[in-house]
Amino acid sequence: MKITKVYDANIYVNDGSVHGQASEVTCPDIAAVMTDYKSLGMVGSAEFFNGFDKMEATIKWTYPASDVLKTLANFLKPVDLMVRSSKAEYDGGEGIKEEVPIVIYLRGYSKKHPGGTFKPKEDTEVESTFSILYFKQEIDGEAIVELDVLNNIYKVGGEDLMAERRQNLGI
Repeated sequence: MKITKVYDANIYVNDGSVHGQASEVTCPDIAAVMTDYKSLGMVGSAEFFNGFDKMEATIKWTYPASDVLKTLANFLKPVDLMVRSSKAEYDGGEGIKEEVPIVIYLRGYSKKHPGGTFKPKEDTEVESTFSILYFKQEIDGEAIVELDVLNNIYKVGGEDLMAERRQNLGI
Protein backbone atom coordinates (compact mmCIF):
# COMPACT_ATOMS: atom_id res chain seq x y z
CA MET A 1 0.00 0.00 0.00
CA LYS A 2 1.29 3.45 -0.96
CA ILE A 3 0.17 6.36 1.21
CA THR A 4 0.94 10.01 0.51
CA LYS A 5 0.58 12.86 2.98
CA VAL A 6 1.11 16.58 2.57
CA TYR A 7 1.60 18.76 5.63
CA ASP A 8 2.62 22.38 6.02
CA ALA A 9 3.75 24.89 3.42
CA ASN A 10 5.73 28.07 2.95
CA ILE A 11 4.67 31.08 0.93
CA TYR A 12 6.82 33.46 -1.10
CA VAL A 13 5.64 36.92 -2.13
CA ASN A 14 7.58 38.40 -5.06
CA ASP A 15 10.39 35.89 -4.44
CA GLY A 16 10.70 36.69 -0.72
CA SER A 17 9.87 34.05 1.89
CA VAL A 18 7.14 35.00 4.35
CA HIS A 19 7.80 31.95 6.53
CA GLY A 20 5.90 32.20 9.81
CA GLN A 21 3.66 35.08 8.69
CA ALA A 22 0.75 33.08 7.20
CA SER A 23 -1.53 30.51 8.78
CA GLU A 24 -3.36 29.25 5.68
CA VAL A 25 -3.32 29.54 1.90
CA THR A 26 -6.07 28.48 -0.47
CA CYS A 27 -4.85 28.01 -4.01
CA PRO A 28 -7.26 28.48 -6.89
CA ASP A 29 -9.20 25.75 -8.60
CA ILE A 30 -9.01 25.54 -12.36
CA ALA A 31 -12.61 25.29 -13.53
CA ALA A 32 -13.67 24.83 -17.12
CA VAL A 33 -16.47 26.94 -18.57
CA MET A 34 -18.76 24.61 -20.45
CA THR A 35 -21.24 25.67 -23.16
CA ASP A 36 -24.48 23.81 -23.80
CA TYR A 37 -25.04 22.35 -27.22
CA LYS A 38 -28.23 20.92 -28.61
CA SER A 39 -29.53 20.47 -32.13
CA LEU A 40 -32.26 18.80 -34.10
CA GLY A 41 -31.99 15.04 -34.06
CA MET A 42 -30.17 14.85 -30.71
CA VAL A 43 -32.00 13.00 -27.94
CA GLY A 44 -30.34 15.23 -25.36
CA SER A 45 -27.91 18.06 -24.94
CA ALA A 46 -24.15 18.10 -24.43
CA GLU A 47 -21.61 20.44 -22.90
CA PHE A 48 -18.33 21.41 -24.51
CA PHE A 49 -15.26 23.23 -23.22
CA ASN A 50 -15.35 26.98 -23.85
CA GLY A 51 -12.52 28.43 -21.72
CA PHE A 52 -11.88 28.83 -18.01
CA ASP A 53 -13.65 30.47 -15.11
CA LYS A 54 -11.81 33.15 -13.14
CA MET A 55 -9.36 31.98 -10.48
CA GLU A 56 -8.98 33.30 -6.95
CA ALA A 57 -6.55 32.60 -4.11
CA THR A 58 -6.64 33.59 -0.45
CA ILE A 59 -3.99 33.84 2.23
CA LYS A 60 -4.74 34.09 5.94
CA TRP A 61 -1.95 35.95 7.67
CA THR A 62 -0.97 35.87 11.33
CA TYR A 63 0.08 39.41 10.48
CA PRO A 64 2.41 40.08 7.57
CA ALA A 65 5.47 42.31 7.61
CA SER A 66 5.13 45.93 6.47
CA ASP A 67 6.77 45.30 3.08
CA VAL A 68 4.23 42.53 2.38
CA LEU A 69 1.37 44.81 3.45
CA LYS A 70 2.61 47.47 1.02
CA THR A 71 2.69 44.90 -1.77
CA LEU A 72 -0.86 43.79 -0.95
CA ALA A 73 -2.09 47.41 -0.91
CA ASN A 74 -0.97 48.05 -4.50
CA PHE A 75 -3.90 46.94 -6.68
CA LEU A 76 -2.21 48.15 -9.88
CA LYS A 77 0.84 45.88 -9.87
CA PRO A 78 0.69 42.08 -10.17
CA VAL A 79 1.99 39.94 -7.32
CA ASP A 80 4.01 36.76 -7.79
CA LEU A 81 3.16 34.10 -5.22
CA MET A 82 4.80 30.73 -4.72
CA VAL A 83 3.51 28.03 -2.40
CA ARG A 84 6.03 25.33 -1.51
CA SER A 85 5.17 22.12 0.30
CA SER A 86 6.44 18.58 0.66
CA LYS A 87 4.66 15.33 -0.18
CA ALA A 88 5.72 12.39 1.99
CA GLU A 89 5.29 8.93 0.52
CA TYR A 90 4.88 6.04 2.95
CA ASP A 91 5.52 2.49 1.80
CA GLY A 92 3.92 -0.31 3.78
CA GLY A 93 5.07 -0.44 7.38
CA GLU A 94 8.56 0.88 6.65
CA GLY A 95 7.78 4.56 7.22
CA ILE A 96 8.57 7.42 4.87
CA LYS A 97 10.02 6.17 1.62
CA GLU A 98 10.74 9.67 0.25
CA GLU A 99 9.60 13.27 0.26
CA VAL A 100 9.15 15.27 -2.93
CA PRO A 101 8.48 18.99 -3.40
CA ILE A 102 5.14 20.45 -4.43
CA VAL A 103 5.43 23.94 -5.89
CA ILE A 104 2.56 26.14 -7.03
CA TYR A 105 3.33 29.36 -8.89
CA LEU A 106 0.65 32.07 -8.98
CA ARG A 107 0.51 35.53 -10.49
CA GLY A 108 -2.32 37.95 -10.03
CA TYR A 109 -3.62 41.11 -8.48
CA SER A 110 -4.41 41.83 -4.87
CA LYS A 111 -8.16 42.46 -4.53
CA LYS A 112 -8.35 43.96 -1.03
CA HIS A 113 -6.08 45.38 1.63
CA PRO A 114 -6.76 43.70 4.99
CA GLY A 115 -7.29 45.92 8.02
CA GLY A 116 -7.76 43.12 10.54
CA THR A 117 -9.82 42.44 13.63
CA PHE A 118 -8.16 43.09 16.96
CA LYS A 119 -9.33 41.33 20.14
CA PRO A 120 -7.81 41.19 23.60
CA LYS A 121 -5.51 38.23 24.20
CA GLU A 122 -6.16 36.73 20.74
CA ASP A 123 -4.00 36.52 17.65
CA THR A 124 -4.95 38.95 14.93
CA GLU A 125 -5.47 37.31 11.57
CA VAL A 126 -6.01 39.16 8.31
CA GLU A 127 -6.95 37.72 4.94
CA SER A 128 -5.81 38.69 1.45
CA THR A 129 -7.67 37.80 -1.72
CA PHE A 130 -6.03 37.62 -5.14
CA SER A 131 -7.41 37.53 -8.67
CA ILE A 132 -5.16 34.93 -10.33
CA LEU A 133 -4.15 35.13 -14.00
CA TYR A 134 -1.36 32.52 -14.00
CA PHE A 135 -1.24 29.12 -12.29
CA LYS A 136 1.43 26.41 -12.51
CA GLN A 137 1.64 23.26 -10.39
CA GLU A 138 4.78 21.09 -10.19
CA ILE A 139 5.31 17.90 -8.21
CA ASP A 140 8.88 16.65 -7.88
CA GLY A 141 9.93 18.99 -10.71
CA GLU A 142 7.32 17.63 -13.13
CA ALA A 143 4.83 20.14 -14.53
CA ILE A 144 1.30 18.91 -13.81
CA VAL A 145 -0.78 21.82 -15.11
CA GLU A 146 -0.08 25.37 -16.31
CA LEU A 147 -2.68 28.00 -17.17
CA ASP A 148 -1.87 31.51 -18.38
CA VAL A 149 -5.20 33.15 -19.20
CA LEU A 150 -3.76 36.32 -20.76
CA ASN A 151 -1.52 34.42 -23.18
CA ASN A 152 -3.95 31.57 -23.98
CA ILE A 153 -1.59 28.93 -22.61
CA TYR A 154 -2.98 25.74 -21.14
CA LYS A 155 -0.60 22.83 -20.60
CA VAL A 156 -1.22 19.49 -18.94
CA GLY A 157 1.80 17.28 -18.29
CA GLY A 158 3.87 19.63 -20.48
CA GLU A 159 1.58 19.22 -23.51
CA ASP A 160 0.43 22.59 -24.89
CA LEU A 161 -3.29 22.04 -25.47
CA MET A 162 -3.92 25.54 -26.85
CA ALA A 163 -1.04 25.75 -29.37
CA GLU A 164 -3.22 25.04 -32.39
CA ARG A 165 -5.87 27.55 -31.27
CA ARG A 166 -3.23 30.28 -30.79
CA GLN A 167 -1.88 29.50 -34.26
CA ASN A 168 -5.38 29.63 -35.77
CA LEU A 169 -5.97 33.00 -34.09
CA GLY A 170 -2.59 34.32 -35.24
CA ILE A 171 -1.33 34.96 -31.72
